[in-house]
Amino acid sequence: MSILNTEYKGAILIALGFLLLNLIGLDRSPVVWMDEVTLNDPAKELALRGRMVSSVFADRSGFEEAYYWQPPGQPLIMALVYKVFGFGIWQTRIPGVLFGSGTLVVLYILSKLVFQGNKGALLSAVILGLDPRFIESARSGRMDTQTLFFAVLGVLFFLGLMQGDDVIRPRRRGIFLSGVCLGLAGLSHPLAIVWLAALGVIVVGLRQRSHLITFLKVSALAAAPTVLWIMSAAAAGNMQLLRIQFLGHGSSRLSAGDVLSRIIEEVLRYLAEYRFVPGLLALYVTGLAWVLWQRGRFRRVAMWLAIVSVVMALLNAFFMAKNIGFYFLHPVTILAIMAGAMTAVLWEGGFISNGGRTVTLVFRSALIMVLANVLVAGIIGRYSALVYQWGERDYRQVAFAISEIVPADSVVWGPPDIWYAVEQADASLRIRGEPDRGRHDFLVTKVTGSTVLPTGIRKV
Repeated sequence: MSILNTEYKGAILIALGFLLLNLIGLDRSPVVWMDEVTLNDPAKELALRGRMVSSVFADRSGFEEAYYWQPPGQPLIMALVYKVFGFGIWQTRIPGVLFGSGTLVVLYILSKLVFQGNKGALLSAVILGLDPRFIESARSGRMDTQTLFFAVLGVLFFLGLMQGDDVIRPRRRGIFLSGVCLGLAGLSHPLAIVWLAALGVIVVGLRQRSHLITFLKVSALAAAPTVLWIMSAAAAGNMQLLRIQFLGHGSSRLSAGDVLSRIIEEVLRYLAEYRFVPGLLALYVTGLAWVLWQRGRFRRVAMWLAIVSVVMALLNAFFMAKNIGFYFLHPVTILAIMAGAMTAVLWEGGFISNGGRTVTLVFRSALIMVLANVLVAGIIGRYSALVYQWGERDYRQVAFAISEIVPADSVVWGPPDIWYAVEQADASLRIRGEPDRGRHDFLVTKVTGSTVLPTGIRKV
């Protein structure tokens, strides 16, 4: 029987749609940027040269000896991709889109587990799949969708264990899978710990010994990959590098200020991230409020899901920096489930008293307007930019310019934009520090850049 004939047909079609829509212009949008380079350069080095180091950070903080800036989850997967399919923009960006598609399928399954409705589950996947910020993260060569995929899958198994559903049998296998998935999420991005912490809040609130034991087992399994990573650093004598790179980088991502100001700044962060799609943000917030208001209609697992989203949002507010990263997508992913469930019910006029036809029509009209706004500000807007700048975003222009000037084995100081071109020329890029004639053969600057040029250079 074809997989498309199963109960997951709708979710699979949505995931395939997300994949196909985001393959269009993937090598042109977004333009090559800093995170894409810094996060994937160690994978390129491992695949092509056999060592997980960072060439773009070379000569700084021991990056030429070993790489501990981020956990190795994404570099290991990307190294495999580069080893099998070669190195390039497409190879860097397609895994993020694939993990994004997988996240939508798992989100659908989790929604069905919690709200027992197919329409709401499908709408949850559609809402998140059209979210402009989720699309941006999936296309950006980062680890965000990889982390979300494993985290949501781990939560799916865990909540199934907690409420006694036969999500997977036997029970020990469910504990193992939940712990491993959450562990892989943590090995992809340290922020995955907020998922485990949110589940811990639920367990503490239930005050049942069996649930606590289950949580401790899952937590131990989830911690295992990270512990092994730290132990490998210790065995290699690189604990100092781990401290300098990982802890140094991590501390720069932490928030500062009093608790109230952090919460206010977090709210402002959401408003800024969704300033072009305010209706979508309102849909997320309303979905959460609706689930809390209608909690008597659902099994308690729905409240657990609401708690997970709130705890993650609060932890982000208390601890995470406000102007970088895609941290907000972690609670948003869960909010999409509740928004989908609410939309499915209210679209059919549910929970509206007699004479509520007008209210239903107003809700449907508002939802259509939100959808139109999301499409224009999201994937359609991205397509419009691609049509207008298709030729200008063709990376072959950069690659040709570099290949014409930079000989093999050169060391180039410049912006991350030229990373692929420099590697294609068999040269090496440096993106940090100041240009140095003693260490760098070439200096590349942007037309709009503010780099102070050293003396004695010759313009090419």
